[in-house]
Amino acid sequence: MMRFAASHASRIAKTLEVCLVVAMLIAAGAFIWTLRVQEIHKWEKQTQTFSVVLAETTTQQMDFAYTALANIADRIEDRWSVSARYLPNQLGSADFHQFLKEKVALFPAIEVISVLDVDGNVISTSREYPAPTYNLGERDYFLAQRNNISQKVYLSNPVRSKTTGQWIFFLSHRLTGSDGEFIGAVTLGISPDFYSHFYQKLSTDGHAAISLMRDDYTYLAQWPEHKEEIGHMELAGAAYKVINDLHKRSGVMITDEMSLPGEPPMRRMEAVQMLDKYPLILNFSIDEDLYLADWRKMSVAVILVTFAAVLVLVAAFRVLIRLFLLREQDMREMTELKREADQINRNQTTLLNSLTEQQGALKESSDRLKAIFQNAADGIVMLDDRGIIEALNPAAMAIYRYSEDEVVGRDSQIFSPEGQPGLLALVMGTREFVKTGRLRMETERVRKGGDLFPAELAISEYILGGQRKLIVFVRDISERRKIERMKNEFISTVSHELRTPLTAIRGALGLLIGGAMGALPEKLLPLMSMAHKNSVSLTRLINDLLDIQKIEAGKMDFMIDHYNLYQLLQSAVQSNQGVADELHVRLAVADESHVAKSHAISVDQGRFQQVMANLISNACKYSPRDGKVTLFSSVLPNDMIRIAVADQGIGVPDNFKDRIFQKFSQADSSDTRAKGGTGLGLAISKVIIQQMQGEIGFYNRAAEDGGGAVFYVDLPLSLHKESA
Repeated sequence: MMRFAASHASRIAKTLEVCLVVAMLIAAGAFIWTLRVQEIHKWEKQTQTFSVVLAETTTQQMDFAYTALANIADRIEDRWSVSARYLPNQLGSADFHQFLKEKVALFPAIEVISVLDVDGNVISTSREYPAPTYNLGERDYFLAQRNNISQKVYLSNPVRSKTTGQWIFFLSHRLTGSDGEFIGAVTLGISPDFYSHFYQKLSTDGHAAISLMRDDYTYLAQWPEHKEEIGHMELAGAAYKVINDLHKRSGVMITDEMSLPGEPPMRRMEAVQMLDKYPLILNFSIDEDLYLADWRKMSVAVILVTFAAVLVLVAAFRVLIRLFLLREQDMREMTELKREADQINRNQTTLLNSLTEQQGALKESSDRLKAIFQNAADGIVMLDDRGIIEALNPAAMAIYRYSEDEVVGRDSQIFSPEGQPGLLALVMGTREFVKTGRLRMETERVRKGGDLFPAELAISEYILGGQRKLIVFVRDISERRKIERMKNEFISTVSHELRTPLTAIRGALGLLIGGAMGALPEKLLPLMSMAHKNSVSLTRLINDLLDIQKIEAGKMDFMIDHYNLYQLLQSAVQSNQGVADELHVRLAVADESHVAKSHAISVDQGRFQQVMANLISNACKYSPRDGKVTLFSSVLPNDMIRIAVADQGIGVPDNFKDRIFQKFSQADSSDTRAKGGTGLGLAISKVIIQQMQGEIGFYNRAAEDGGGAVFYVDLPLSLHKESA
């Protein structure tokens, strides 16, 4: 009986032992998998950051190339753009060859700069003098300029150089004669080898790969180099999947890369970044051996510890069973327990060694991030949650002209001009930063010695050790501001010089059409009407350009007063009724006796009507024939009121929503030509509404609600409430 009871207890103990071992193995597996997910997430952020840095570097390099190309083209058009026949005689000189050669020497990425005549023949080139006699008329960069009058700078497919036989891709710029005709092109050749060597220096012991592509996924340069892929489109890679399939401008994904025959595919983590300013895509990838190296080490440690724990558990159960069955062997069992305790100590030592290895791996990762921090082209400043400077990189020291010892531990107020709040107070007072934790802005900063300079700041917050920190990317934009100032002065001068004669032309055409000089012939009347309509459109364009110039110069004046909302809306309808009638669209104010009649707003009446004219005219243009455009208003919380303009069109396309309020932004060039417009109205409207302490936005209505787009402005209510 006692033997049966002992046997039953032994079976129960063994069953419990198996259950605990299985539970430990499952827990260890789950822990290892969690570590893997965390490691992949960490590396996704690092590869995304590195791809952003590479994209910014590439953008700066392209800025130089585009600027150099535009400079050469402007010089030619200013001095020698008489005709296509005149151009070769003037540019085939040794002096112009030396000028091109000096331009090439400024930037190592530039391989060659050439000037082509109207037939594609080389007139002058930086590579040799006199220029070789060969024709490039079949090249895509020449055809794009010759066949497209609106083409400015064109980025070509890579081709084999006729001189060196090496791969090269070109930027081309159209040359226009004094009468607006095509007289030739300037081409700037960029060597893929420059980017390959640059990317090679950034490769992490062969674990990283970097590719530069056009926005049609054609390879321009890469490292490691695969010459057979240059000039070919990659429509199955990560870049195509992120941008074309997922409709994103950037992203990180893990892909399977084909290996040698008979070998399994190698997994890679790829970060794709589409450049904002240029038709280029940058792809930065690392292999699995790099981004899972730390995880594999930690997994081995966890497996060893789990195996040791299982052994300890099994041994402990064996001891318990033996104690239950062989009580008389207490001394022997105590000796066994001591041996097991020694084993546990050894296992703890093994675990400690593993933790030491993990600390070394973490230090290596930290050193890698430090190298990126120290060598970044933009200035980087790290702040704590009080605005105290914790660190800054060499680029930031060069921008602010402070040494690290002079600023670390001090308030970031030292970088702000006198009388302005510190950086922390500035961003915390911004709605965008409070909502998203990110902010990009242009403001003035101050260098050591008190010199002011314009800067572009990209600010992000992050959490470290449970505390909020700020990372600030700083870029000196003095040169950009200088160029913008020259552009604005040019636009302002040209616009003012054009407006006076254009006003006289429009008035004269209006008098002729109105019959001031007698009835016009029937064949001439449509032409005169067309001329008058285009003069009105041109006047509107010039006024928009002048408004943009005033906005950028901070000279747009506002005269704020209190106005009844219903009267403002009725005035807007009456002012724009002619546009609606011309487009066969009905125009009306909804809910006339409620919200609009009983409320007043504080606005500049002229500027408010300018915004409403823009919104109403857009709604009429994009509404179908015999459609309806409705103005309505509603009271919002926090003493705000919403004025909305709803149309019955197709709505705003998804790919246009992010840039609809940018200057010169248009949903579709062909559609815009049909509908008319300059792409400036909404940008001007946004600034006007913001100056009146309001917000402007839009949304698309569902089909069951009538469809179309709804553009709205939210403005503060006036304290003077109107009676109905």
